[in-house]
Amino acid sequence: MAIPQTPNTGRILDYWLGGDHRFPPDQGAAAAFDAIYPEFPRLFGTLRQFIGRAARAVADQGIDQFLVLGAGIPTKGNVHEAVPGARVLYTDIDATNIELGRSILAGLPQVEYAYCDASDLDTLDRDAADRVLRPAEPLGVVMVGVSVFLDDATVRATLARIYDRVPSGSFLVADFDGEALNSYPDVVKILDQAGEPLYLRGPDRIAPLLGRWRLTDDGIRPVDTWRDDTAAHPEKVFMYGCLATKP
Repeated sequence: MAIPQTPNTGRILDYWLGGDHRFPPDQGAAAAFDAIYPEFPRLFGTLRQFIGRAARAVADQGIDQFLVLGAGIPTKGNVHEAVPGARVLYTDIDATNIELGRSILAGLPQVEYAYCDASDLDTLDRDAADRVLRPAEPLGVVMVGVSVFLDDATVRATLARIYDRVPSGSFLVADFDGEALNSYPDVVKILDQAGEPLYLRGPDRIAPLLGRWRLTDDGIRPVDTWRDDTAAHPEKVFMYGCLATKP
């Protein structure tokens, strides 16, 4: 495997979650972010907990298959761990993450890692999809950590295309980065310089992007408190989460 020369948010997240699937550029970027705001590891741990709660909520509706877009490194509390026995197809556009993911998941039944550009489902590896997913049955689509890198028009179009492609009864698990990160312009600047400009949104901007997807009664909430009534409402909302369905 060639050593990547630029950091990747998926591998930075894995490092913050206590994983070991990263390279020097990833660790260097994580250290730079930590120096600006040491709470990042906790924040992303909270996001991973949200994924687990949302995936289990989907499973409670009788759905046992998931397509995960922009998956990063599939360790530390990801979907196949939150819903044991589920069919899970992880996808990403980063070749290193795909190679690492395939190595991590090797030997797990009904769980694979394949290429897909989240903004263009036509790029999904059809062979992998045919092996893992049952196309005629509802599924859970997990799109977490993706929308922050997409402008409003792209998010709206992407969610509309996903809606058109999945069967009725399917669910969407999504997150959107809140405007609290604007309080840390050095972080935004680092990512802008890395070619990953950020799109930060509040609930009023998020809801129209969902289009025909119908929100559950949970609405759009901080990931900290989404279906966790024991959690305190955060003083600053870095990430919002939601669960929506195609009736």
